[in-house]
Formats: sequence, C-alpha cells, structure tokens
Amino acid sequence: MTAAELRQNAPHINFIKTKHLVERPNIALLKEAFIPDDDMPSFPEEIKKNTRIFPLSVTAYPSVLRRMTAMEAGAWAITKCHEQHWPMELDNFQCCLANLEMDF
Repeated sequence: MTAAELRQNAPHINFIKTKHLVERPNIALLKEAFIPDDDMPSFPEEIKKNTRIFPLSVTAYPSVLRRMTAMEAGAWAITKCHEQHWPMELDNFQCCLANLEMDF
C-alpha cells in the first residue's frame, strides 16, 4: 500500500512526524510536536469523531523518517500488520517501524 492509497482508502487515518514521542492522545501536544512533511504540510485541522492521528517520532525512527514521509511509513506499517494478521494498533505499527529502523 502506498501513502496515496492509504489516503484514498482510509482518509480518517493520519500518520504525522513529531519532534518527540507523544504518549497521550492530546491534540495540543500533537500540534506542538508536529513536523511538516511533504505529504502533510500542516496539521490535520479537520478532526472528526473517527479521525485517527498516529504520531511517529523522529527520535524513535530517525532513519525511517529520513527516507520516508510519515504517511509512507504508516502505509508500510499497515501493510506489514495486515500481512501478519495483527490488529491495526499503534503498538503494532511501532513494532513494525522499529524493525525497519534496525534494518536501515
């Protein structure tokens, strides 16, 4: 799955680059830590009830996020979770990305 396919198939899912790890789902903390990306130049302002924002920290995945946008990394993690039949949860996405980080 590509980032464009993720946007088309699941527009309510947003992966964003952050300056540091954001552990609590808090919009103010996410906005403060947000780093603009090629395919996400500004913080997703239209947040609805089913919108999901998954923060990916550049301190946790420096090599991955140097090579990919957060949406590309998220799409890759979703693909890997789907292949493994894992639930689509942040912990599982982080596990996939940590393995990719080690590979890089």
